Amino acid sequence: MKSKELGILLDKRAYSESSVILHFYTLEQGFQAFIFKGALKKKKALNQLGLYEMSYFKRPESDLGIINQLDFAWTPQALFEKPQKVLLVFFITDILQQTLRHQGPDKKLFYFLRDQLIALETSGHEKLFPTYFLAQYLMLLGYAPLDQELNSTVFDYQKGVFGTHDISSLASIQNPELVAFIKAQFWPQTSNLTWPSHIYKEGLNVLIKYAQQHIVGFNLGQTMEILHDTLYD
Repeated sequence: MKSKELGILLDKRAYSESSVILHFYTLEQGFQAFIFKGALKKKKALNQLGLYEMSYFKRPESDLGIINQLDFAWTPQALFEKPQKVLLVFFITDILQQTLRHQGPDKKLFYFLRDQLIALETSGHEKLFPTYFLAQYLMLLGYAPLDQELNSTVFDYQKGVFGTHDISSLASIQNPELVAFIKAQFWPQTSNLTWPSHIYKEGLNVLIKYAQQHIVGFNLGQTMEILHDTLYD
C-alpha cells in the first residue's frame, strides 16, 4: 500500500552500500521503520530529529516500509549548526530512542515534539530547555507526579509526589527552591521566574532520577556528561 506520512527521524543505520534503515516517529502510525534505497547515492540530508514528509510503500505483513521519496517538511538552520543546539538535539534523540520504540500514534505527542524542535531552533536560552522538555515529555507519556500541597516543600522522585516533610525519604529533595523549580517544569508559572544557574543543573539531575525510577532501562549517562561540561559550565 502506498502512503504519505509526516515523521521525525530518530536514527539511521547502514543497510547496504547505498541504502539505510530509518526509524521515525510518525504522525499517523507512531514508531515506524523504513528502508530508504539508494539514500547514500542520492546524498540526501538525514538529520536526526529532522521533520520529513515521506512517500512510501508497505506490505501489510511487513514491519519495514520502503521509502520512495523523502523531503524536509521544515528546514531549520541553527538546530544542526550551533554547538549548544546540536548537543540538545543529541539529548532529545537519546530520550526518544529509549522511549518511543513501542509507542503507537499520538498526535498530541507528535505535535509537542515538533513544536519543541521549532522552539529550540528559535530560542536563545538553551540552558532553560532540557528541564522543561523532559518534564513535559514525561507528563505526555503518563508519568506526571502527584501534587499533594499547594506550597510543596519536598519532592520524592521515587514515589513521584510533591508534598511536605511528611513524605520525606532517602529519595526526596528537600531544598525548597529546587522543589519549586522542579514543580514549575511540570506546571509552568504564568510569570517568568528566574532561577540561579546551579538550580537548572540540579533540577535536570533530579528529573533524570525521576525518569529512571519510572521508565525501565532509562539512562542518559553519556549524554549528561557532555551536557554538564558544555551547557552548565
